[in-house]
Amino acid sequence: MNSSVQPSRTSSLYFSILFLSVLLFSYSSAQITIPQTALSNLLTVGTSINGYSSNVAPRTANIGKRGGPTVYDFSGYVFEQTGTLQVYSVGSIPALAARYPSKAVVFGPSATDIENNPIFLFGTDTIFVVGEASLTQQRRFYHNRPYEPTFVYPITYPASRTYTTTHYDTVYNVSGSIASTNVSIGSDSTSIDGFGTLKFLGRQFECLRAKVNHYTYSDKEFMFFTREGVVLVVSMASSQRDTGLVQPTGVTLLVPSSIVSVGQQAMMPAHYTLDQNYPNPFNPTTTISFNIPAQSFVSLKVFDALGREVSVLVGEELSPGTYSRQWNAVNAPSGLYFYRLQAGEYLETKKMILLR
Repeated sequence: MNSSVQPSRTSSLYFSILFLSVLLFSYSSAQITIPQTALSNLLTVGTSINGYSSNVAPRTANIGKRGGPTVYDFSGYVFEQTGTLQVYSVGSIPALAARYPSKAVVFGPSATDIENNPIFLFGTDTIFVVGEASLTQQRRFYHNRPYEPTFVYPITYPASRTYTTTHYDTVYNVSGSIASTNVSIGSDSTSIDGFGTLKFLGRQFECLRAKVNHYTYSDKEFMFFTREGVVLVVSMASSQRDTGLVQPTGVTLLVPSSIVSVGQQAMMPAHYTLDQNYPNPFNPTTTISFNIPAQSFVSLKVFDALGREVSVLVGEELSPGTYSRQWNAVNAPSGLYFYRLQAGEYLETKKMILLR
């Protein structure tokens, strides 16, 4: 066996997202309690989870700060559905049953399309990640010793946990023989460190904030989850400080299929709205977000202080949804500008300032 301290990048992102996906909680002042059944109900064999991703615009995300109450505002992000993940019993997939506890569960688009996905096992008061697996072209089996724990349940706010696990990573080539075997040690910490209101797609929900540090992989995530089961995950490099505004590498939204109606509502704005551009003042780029509740021809234009049109950001038929457009004013002079949204009978104009 070859030993290496360079870990395979099997980020705990999927685990972290699922760990927090439908955590239901009781909310009274700053006190929050999360039962283990919140996650065990999500990871019941036969259930599914709907995933969405963002185009990461604007580039700056408001992750808020520790404590609360805080408003976590992601109104400027557009989310597109990326697919549905099904939950399977490890015992029902022979290649996994031979290597992991049969009572564990795993998820993926199908039973054969398992790619770097975590494997969960439920203990008395803790849910463990026993490893990760891939059953695609190059089979790969990843074992954690000891099993990676989540929190001890029930969880209360605030809460934190740090743990170190040895990872055994075996990759097989297409002929079925071992291509490589590596051993690495991973150190992680997770904390429930904030609470407040999560805003996105014209909706808002009470939420908890969780911070997950992957020290070995030099990255981290901030997760925002609601009692309705909606989860928003912001990924970034660990070098970024927790200052409220960060530059994310990705933004992901998960909606459990058990609350499809909530997911549909969250993905479908109820009214026409035009948000204030962000940032404002700006130099030289800013993002303008808006909601369209019905199929409409949409016009979004920028005008200078004299009312002269300087840019057309949108001029097309759009389906219902939340949209963002960026204006690059690199060639425009400093000063006051206006942007106007027109869709059907809806018409609204807002001010913005270009400040060099």
